[in-house]
Amino acid sequence: MSRSCFELVYFDSKGYAEPIRILLHLGGHKFTDTRLTRGSSRFEAALKESPGGVLPLLRGNGIVACQSKACTRYVAALAGYIGSTPEENLRVDMFVDELYDLIAAYDEVVHETNLKIKEDKKAKAYEKNGYFRKYLRYLEDMIEDGPFILGDKMTWGDIVIMSFLELKQTPQYGRPDLLADFPKLHRQYEAVRDDINVKFWLEIRPRTLK
Repeated sequence: MSRSCFELVYFDSKGYAEPIRILLHLGGHKFTDTRLTRGSSRFEAALKESPGGVLPLLRGNGIVACQSKACTRYVAALAGYIGSTPEENLRVDMFVDELYDLIAAYDEVVHETNLKIKEDKKAKAYEKNGYFRKYLRYLEDMIEDGPFILGDKMTWGDIVIMSFLELKQTPQYGRPDLLADFPKLHRQYEAVRDDINVKFWLEIRPRTLK
């Protein structure tokens, strides 16, 4: 069976594009991993081409698309990493949307330019009664038997949160002990990374700080 060729345009980082890269790899699709420098002429051209003026930008199979969740879900469907029923897809979508609520809340830290205020906001977000742990508890409770959202079936939602937690367990961008009180999320994280095809991608991908 022939596979479509794609080009994924993003920055030289994991960010919102990494789950798309992983799923393109899992689906056996050849793809050009275009990494741009913010402010460059190619970056500005990509923004103009993007239907929503944002990156990541996905080209191929007759489409030009943006918005990370939409592109991730689309590539997941091509690769077979979605639910088997509308109800299963609802559970995955609910999980991912909850995660994106956390990401949106944490934007106050990401976009803060004053370093002292940034560290104060980060500390408050991660404290015991902070919103970071509140959202992780919601996500933990959405996993039933595990290790994945849908039990033994890995989907794009599991890959999205693995990519997110990979960064948030580093000292610079999060807390190394972040999942100490969340055994289901920890098991999910390790199960995704132990998948033989995911593991291969993690070994061959370009090394970036974030």
